[in-house]
Amino acid sequence: MSVAPEPLANANPSARPGGGRRVRLQAPPGYGAVVPLEPRQHAGLGLPAQPDYRWCAGLNAVYVSAAEFGRAMHDYPIALARVPHSGEFQPVAIMGLRSGQNLFVDAQGRWRDDAYVPAYCRRYPFCIAEIPGEDHVDAPRRLVCVSPDGLTRDTPAPLFGADGSPNSAWKALHGLIERVEAARMQTRVLCRRLEALDLLRPFDALALPRKGPQQRLHGIYRVDEDRLSALPARQLRALMSKGELRAIYAHLLSLENFARLLDRATAHATASG
Repeated sequence: MSVAPEPLANANPSARPGGGRRVRLQAPPGYGAVVPLEPRQHAGLGLPAQPDYRWCAGLNAVYVSAAEFGRAMHDYPIALARVPHSGEFQPVAIMGLRSGQNLFVDAQGRWRDDAYVPAYCRRYPFCIAEIPGEDHVDAPRRLVCVSPDGLTRDTPAPLFGADGSPNSAWKALHGLIERVEAARMQTRVLCRRLEALDLLRPFDALALPRKGPQQRLHGIYRVDEDRLSALPARQLRALMSKGELRAIYAHLLSLENFARLLDRATAHATASG
């Protein structure tokens, strides 16, 4: 199973000959190569008139923040997965039952009209990179990056003027990027708390279609309801006061969507052939 790690461009500093540092940017899943956003360099560019989600048609899981659980739970199973480069847990919305399958994006790049589009996908082609401080002592610096493949000159709303000044289209996008980043940080706190309370356990999602081989999703985690129920009242009240208990139950209820996902996969296979 492929899952999307945290939605930022992983920045790895390395030595530059003659002193100083250069930064290698590792793009988030589904993105092409990313570069720092430069208003003058990217002047006149913008987003296409209609979103094209073909860039994530090969992702069978994408990151969602805890703030999105209330909406995402109606359409997707929400599980947790370990991020390879950090080992931390992050929640993902499951889009397909096998690697490379997104059942919510069609061949023209349109998202299903009846399904919620995660913010991870809506903020494409932008992301945030954290640049480590010197000697890992200074606070990391956040850098807005972009995948140039997602920009076009054939746009109704250029992001920047010829002099690099931001237009209203960029101001709206920048607000979305900032909200996604803030939600990511809040979700990291929730996931660390779930791990500290020993509430997470691995599970396999087994799909048994009427035709074809069985499909099993590995490497995903869920909240253990028995462990949750056994928490002391003080810890449960703390989860409730922070709004985290609501997110936990949204996650648990969303797991019922694995059956709906199998139905979608069966319908997709029938239509394809």
